[in-house]
Amino acid sequence: MIQLDYYLRLLSNLDTNTMMNLAIPHLIAVVGFLTCGMMLYLAVLIYRADPKNPKNRFLSFLLAAEGIGAGALNFFGLYPFPIEFLDFLYSVRYVSGSTGMIRIIFYASIVAFYLDRGFLKKIRSLYSSKVLWLTPIIGFLLFVSTVTILGGEIQAIGDMYALECTDADEGNNETYGGSDFMFNTTCPQSLEPVYPLSITKIGIGKLQPILVPATALCLLISTICLYRIDLDAITEDSSFDSREVKAIRFGFLIKLIFLVGATALILIASSMLKGDELDGSDIIQENLFFSLFQSITLFMNIFGSFMMGVLFAYAVLKQDVLGIDEQLRKTFTGTIFAGIGAISFIAGTEIMESVAGVGWVGAVIMGSALIVARKPLITSIQSVSNLLLPEVHTKDESAYLELYKLAIKDGNISEKERTMLKLQAQTYGLSEKRVIHLEDWFDNNEESNADNTSKGNNTNSHDSQIVSNSTQQLLSQPVVAQQWTDEAGNNWCRMADGSTLWWNGKEWQKL
Repeated sequence: MIQLDYYLRLLSNLDTNTMMNLAIPHLIAVVGFLTCGMMLYLAVLIYRADPKNPKNRFLSFLLAAEGIGAGALNFFGLYPFPIEFLDFLYSVRYVSGSTGMIRIIFYASIVAFYLDRGFLKKIRSLYSSKVLWLTPIIGFLLFVSTVTILGGEIQAIGDMYALECTDADEGNNETYGGSDFMFNTTCPQSLEPVYPLSITKIGIGKLQPILVPATALCLLISTICLYRIDLDAITEDSSFDSREVKAIRFGFLIKLIFLVGATALILIASSMLKGDELDGSDIIQENLFFSLFQSITLFMNIFGSFMMGVLFAYAVLKQDVLGIDEQLRKTFTGTIFAGIGAISFIAGTEIMESVAGVGWVGAVIMGSALIVARKPLITSIQSVSNLLLPEVHTKDESAYLELYKLAIKDGNISEKERTMLKLQAQTYGLSEKRVIHLEDWFDNNEESNADNTSKGNNTNSHDSQIVSNSTQQLLSQPVVAQQWTDEAGNNWCRMADGSTLWWNGKEWQKL
């Protein structure tokens, strides 16, 4: 039975043991779930942006698999589940393993959408069919087959260990596969205020030291192939632009870096298990190395998935979703700042707990320091986010900026020009907040925008000419007396001279 008052007992009894063995795994599990939700949301956005585009469908499935894998990776750390949940918790490892197989397939296939070679075209056409919808089943069957070949689930992915404590005495211990419980089974006196609680640990089998390096190898090969693409050779007829390729390959590179780190840690953990170095060690007592070791490995995988998701969404949605680049930059900035805050809080608490036995003083000090340094720290993070996710505008935003450019050309916006700007913003569906952001961005980057805006920032020359012509036409009209949108969604305006205009999608047409 799940008891939520456990969290209150934990927060009121934080120390080194509870922090390393309980609080940090819980925090990582929550981060995994939040990452899962964000990745699924981005996957839906990418799919809905162009459902008929095979590349959009492929990337949406990739992000969905990445997100589900991040959520399942440390699911058991979300709560001290009682021993009777052990079978359920072990089944979640099948979800993690299946998504791992799916990601290997996707990592190896992504270059098919950015390189135009014979066998890659065949791969691309394969994902254009309904086979893509079968990838979850294919991933599950591959995982189960691999587990069977390696001698079964205990041999392949390791056992799962649970120790349940109700008082400071011998705990109730159990393993999923019936193997010997490898940890100390004594429940320590120091944790008695937190009881009852259960703590779960996973073992490492033969598959992890194979699966993770294989995933890293696929990532490495695909990343190298993506970095070998000649950005200058990309034409207007291509289904992608240079910014998309840059974001995709950088997302792969970040994921690769974190995965290689996790691979090294898993290989070390594997050697420890083979050497029986953990046999008889404490699961929730003095030996905190394995808990910290495991938490770092899990976090590296989850954070790598988060960064890849942000960069992939930016690559695909930057030209289709209004303000998506700004939203992703805010998400990146907020996440990094929260991460720095959490690490500082934990470090401050642990240092003061070790030195003076008053961990809360360290938390107060670090919290105060973060409040004081909040603005410069956020500014620095924003600078990094601007480099990773440069400002990009949709066709409608570029059209508005073209109008704004002409209106402010003389250094002042008249009442008539501001009325026309508001009307155009309404026509394009731009919110007041987004308009303020666009105008501020233009004013802050006026010199570099002289050429970019005239090109529409992401439109071709024909579209730019249409925008320019409609802009000049709109500014030459009398003041708007009334504006409205009819039931069919058409935009109309009645001018001060009695004439009526309607927006046909390209220009204002006089009736």
